[in-house]
This record gives sequence, structure tokens and C-alpha cells, in this order.
Amino acid sequence: MKQYTVNGKLTLVGKAWEIRHQLKLMAKSSSKGRTLAGKSGRTLGDYLRSSAD
Repeated sequence: MKQYTVNGKLTLVGKAWEIRHQLKLMAKSSSKGRTLAGKSGRTLGDYLRSSAD
């Protein structure tokens, strides 16, 4: 599977099960940062900026 980030947009290329798996991993990693108020600790934009570094 390949992952491209261009201009803050994420593009996943691969088989359907690979993309689903990657999205689940991304959702799981972002849910670890959730606060008790239910607010997400990390947005997709935050994830993209950190992965571009």
C-alpha cells in the first residue's frame, strides 16, 4: 500500500483491505489522544503534518 500527502490531502493507494486496515490504525492512534470530554486530541490535518516531517 502507498500513502501520498500533497497539499494537506491524504491519498491511499492499495487493495481495499489494506486501505481499511490503515484507516483503522489511523483512527486508533487518534483515539488514544481523546480527552474525557470526547474531543479528539488529533485531527487528520495534525496527522498529515506530523507524517510529512
